[in-house]
Amino acid sequence: MIPPKTISVDVSANWASETRSLSPLEQAYNLILESILSGELSPGMRIPTEAVGERLGISRTPVRDALRRLEGDGAITIYANRGAVVAEYTKEEVIQLIEMRAVLEGLGARYALANLTQREIDEVKHLKTRMDQSAEDLGQWIVHHDAFHNYITSLSGRPLLTRQTKKIRLMLRPYFRKHHAHHQELEIPGHEHQKIIDVLAQGRASDVEQEVREHGMANVGKVTKLMDA
Repeated sequence: MIPPKTISVDVSANWASETRSLSPLEQAYNLILESILSGELSPGMRIPTEAVGERLGISRTPVRDALRRLEGDGAITIYANRGAVVAEYTKEEVIQLIEMRAVLEGLGARYALANLTQREIDEVKHLKTRMDQSAEDLGQWIVHHDAFHNYITSLSGRPLLTRQTKKIRLMLRPYFRKHHAHHQELEIPGHEHQKIIDVLAQGRASDVEQEVREHGMANVGKVTKLMDA
C-alpha cells in the first residue's frame, strides 16, 4: 500500500450534517465516510480528526473508535504516530480488488436465482429506476448504483460473501467516482444494468454469473488508466 501523502485538508469542507439521534461514534463514522465518498477527502489525504470532533462537539474517543471501524472497512489506513489517511491503493491492487469483486458478485448473483421471485425482480427494477432518476447527481447515483448491486448479492443468502463485496465496493469507491466524473459515463456500453435485470429474469445461472462478472470487469482499464494521470 502506498505511504501517506502530505496534503493539507480544508477542515471547513461542506460535510453532510448528521442527526444527533446517532451515537457519537456513528456521527463521526458517517461524517468521515461521507467526506470520502463525496470526494472531499481523496486517497492519500490525511483525515483532520480533531476537526471532526470539534465539528460534532464530541470527544476524541468516539472519533478514534470510528477511525478503527473505517480501517476495518478498508476505507482508511492508520499509521502509528502519523495519523489516519484515506486508504490509497496501487494500480495493481485496484485491479485485484476489481477482479475479486467481479468474481464474488457473479457468484452471488448465481446463488441469488434460488431466492428470486417476481417481487425481488420488481425491487431490482425499482433500484435501477432510482439510479436513473439520480443521473444528474453523481454522489446520489453512486449510492443507488451500489445499492442495486448489493441487493442482488444479498439475495444469495450468503452473508459473508455479501459483506466482503460491500467492503470491496467501499475500498474502490474513490477510484470509480473519479472514473464516472472524468468520463461522464454511468452506463457501460454493452453491459448496461438493464442487461443484468434481463438475465436475472431469464433465470439461467451460467448467463447470470457471466453477465455480472463481465459487468464488473468492463471498465477496469478506464478506472486504472486515470491512476497514471
